[in-house]
Amino acid sequence: MARSVELPPEVHGGGGVVTYTAPGSHELADILDRLVGDVSGLLEVQSCSVALLDEDTGDLVTWSALGGGPNGPRGTRFRPNEGVAGWVAAHVAPVLIDDVALDNRFKRLDAEPKGSMMCVPLVDGDQVLGTLTVASARPAAFDQRRQRMVEALANQAVLAITKARQAEEAGRQADELRALLSAATALTSSLDTQTFFGHIVASIRQVAPCDDAVIYAYHEPTRELKVAAGLGRRVERLSSASIALDDVHSIAAKVARDRHGALVPPGPMTAGEVTETFLSGDPLALLSVPLVSKERLRGVITLARASAFNRTELRVMLHLATIVAAALENVELYRAARTEREQMAAIFAAGSDGMAIVDANLNVLDANEAYGRLFGLARGQMVGQRCCAALSRTGGVCALCEGECLVAKAIETGMAVPHVDCQIDATGLGMDNAAAETPAGRPSHPPAPPSPVRYVDLSITPVNVPAGRRALLIGRDVTALRAMEIMKDNFLSMVSHELNAPLQAIGGYLHVVLDGMAGDLNTQQRDFLRRVRVSSEHLKVMVQDLLLITRRDAGQFELMRTPTRVAEVFAEVLDEIELIANDAGVDLSINCDPDLPVIPADHTRLVQVVRNLITNAVKFTPEGGKVALRGAYDERSVRITVSDTGIGIPPEHQRRIFDRFYQVYTDGERSRGQGLGLAIVKIIVEGHGGTINVWSAPGQGSAFTVLLPRRVPPSVAAAPEFLRV
Repeated sequence: MARSVELPPEVHGGGGVVTYTAPGSHELADILDRLVGDVSGLLEVQSCSVALLDEDTGDLVTWSALGGGPNGPRGTRFRPNEGVAGWVAAHVAPVLIDDVALDNRFKRLDAEPKGSMMCVPLVDGDQVLGTLTVASARPAAFDQRRQRMVEALANQAVLAITKARQAEEAGRQADELRALLSAATALTSSLDTQTFFGHIVASIRQVAPCDDAVIYAYHEPTRELKVAAGLGRRVERLSSASIALDDVHSIAAKVARDRHGALVPPGPMTAGEVTETFLSGDPLALLSVPLVSKERLRGVITLARASAFNRTELRVMLHLATIVAAALENVELYRAARTEREQMAAIFAAGSDGMAIVDANLNVLDANEAYGRLFGLARGQMVGQRCCAALSRTGGVCALCEGECLVAKAIETGMAVPHVDCQIDATGLGMDNAAAETPAGRPSHPPAPPSPVRYVDLSITPVNVPAGRRALLIGRDVTALRAMEIMKDNFLSMVSHELNAPLQAIGGYLHVVLDGMAGDLNTQQRDFLRRVRVSSEHLKVMVQDLLLITRRDAGQFELMRTPTRVAEVFAEVLDEIELIANDAGVDLSINCDPDLPVIPADHTRLVQVVRNLITNAVKFTPEGGKVALRGAYDERSVRITVSDTGIGIPPEHQRRIFDRFYQVYTDGERSRGQGLGLAIVKIIVEGHGGTINVWSAPGQGSAFTVLLPRRVPPSVAAAPEFLRV
């Protein structure tokens, strides 16, 4: 049954022609007006109309009619197969009816008499555009000749209609593009959240007129759509409402899950609690589109109005949704970047260590208050100045600029400088040890006595930023630590000297007793005294190690070079260590080349090297294992090797075993000793111009190899009999 709907009409007078014109379709309406006028004039009839197919509904809609029109007045809709025009459109075939009273396809739409009727389809290729219908009050008013005339006019009209529609579509697309471009410009003009949502509302009004709209933002942690903004009075009803993503009744939730737009015609519907609150029982049409960017759901936009939305508006809103989703992503990225920047700025400003950022021109771009306190300067006095100005402000030489500038080198090469020791004249800088406090405000160590020198440990780290490479300077006041180290070294030196004398006396008296000068000893007494001497020698070695370290740090360590037989060194060490090896159940063997040459070396220190290596080997070799001491030589050097079948050293520790006080943890337990033995071995060997290396594998044992030059190295050949290192 035909039904009339209200469409925006525009009435043109002249010739009795009544024309329907949709907004923006003036050219098409003019074409249809001319077509109706030409056909009616050619056939001398007073009833003629053109109906076009509505792509959205599939109905035929009367666009232009002369008189009452055989297909009814303008705006009359026909369903497929309804009436003569509906049948022609459905079957794509012309119809010539001599007497409409005898044809059941005819439906009377007005009181005007109809005797005969002719209807032809308007076809563009395989697509039906509509129908052209003429009617006469007389029966058999049309024949085949007139039908061919109408068909010829219809074919010409199809070309004109197609071009008009193409022009109309191009114009509509241009309008859409302008609206979308305007929306995109507005949406990217601000990253402020409230301003951004205001731009979304304005953009919606440009591309899809509506009475109300609601914008939902997707909250990933709770999987909910939460009302973020909207337009119209209905949004106020929702307040801070939210929709669960798995709500099977909600249209917005379904759009979000499916990530496809949806059109809902006006009328009763089941749309979920939030949407029903939004509609308040009004039979409104809905258009809903998802906001998706990079396959990530950002939210949903839902529009409402009294009249139905069409597919063109849905398509435009989907384009707008893509722009909005990308802009939302930018807003989120901006917000995250701003938050991170603020956090970094807060950390930078509140850091207990001094920090400064230097550009490629070596100027300070920024610095925190702690960095200024290191040099007695306010932050404003450093920013914009060269980085070395603070270090040389008291007339001294900048530690960063001695020789090649370390900051410039770090920026150029991208290589970090982990530690640079700087000494600053602290006179007048207010030495209150404030920089040596922990973040909680408690001193991390006892305050050092006032000193005219401030020690600062600086590190230089290159940082790549879009504007180019920068350097991050981190400074820490280590004045109190240096003072503690000096006090510790002085204490160790004092204790070592105080212990050395009584240990020498104990060793001397033990030697006298064991030689029988105080009387004969039985076997048990001699064994006990030998063990006492071994323990005494061990304690003496520990004291010597501490003395060596303190003298090395003070620049007072000396090597007394004399012609030394390595075989005699082996024999002396074997006499001391043999008892320890026997007690440990370790087989100790010596393999020494009988022609081992005499070398210029410090005999006492060389004994210390071999003793430390063998002691270490015995310590880490289980009962039943073996330790071997070997001596060999070539044209340039003498090679001393100490190998064992012990537990071995993990690869990650091998690089640091020669560091002071470094100890390897095995099976969760720290190794026994002070961690000085191998460090001292390296100091003595390198002092002789030699080298030491290690091979080790867990569970397979270790081998330490020392290479000592047979001749005094050229660098010390002209030195006196001792070498200061």
